[in-house]
Amino acid sequence: MFFSRKAPQQNGLPAHFLPKNSKLHDVLFNLPDSWQVRENLQIGHVPGCTVVVSETGIFVLYPQDISGVILHNPRSLIVSEQNLNPQLQMAQQSAQTLSRMLKERVHAVMLFKQLVEPEELKAKALNPNTNREWEVENVKVVTWESLKLYLLTFSRKIYTPEQVIQLSRKIKELAG
Repeated sequence: MFFSRKAPQQNGLPAHFLPKNSKLHDVLFNLPDSWQVRENLQIGHVPGCTVVVSETGIFVLYPQDISGVILHNPRSLIVSEQNLNPQLQMAQQSAQTLSRMLKERVHAVMLFKQLVEPEELKAKALNPNTNREWEVENVKVVTWESLKLYLLTFSRKIYTPEQVIQLSRKIKELAG
């Protein structure tokens, strides 16, 4: 049963489900050199945010401490039997706050070390062709390994390299 009364586990997945990269910053710093990364920012009331700025957009990453089985629909998110709707709403509000401050569109992304569908856990194997990204309440939910692929799907350039640097500096001033 999905909603049993067991204590939730932080990383309730077998080791073979976990990603090869052991640290999030390994993933972030494998992005193209033109991307600006600002870590450990507080945006609104949300600390520990990472903002990534590129010629294709502004993305606010909200790293989550848990991994596990994901249950979702367009309006709710449950991971490892924990209701993450409050975190989802905070991410959404925080991204809207940054968007208003910058007067630019900002993409909210909740980031997890690993998420698996219930069927994959039962089968004890990950589907290698599955891109681990979902959308809940206009917030993208992705895993570490899917982050780069998700960010690189935005191909239409909306900022010049100079604007990327200016936006990155402005974000550091506003949220740092």
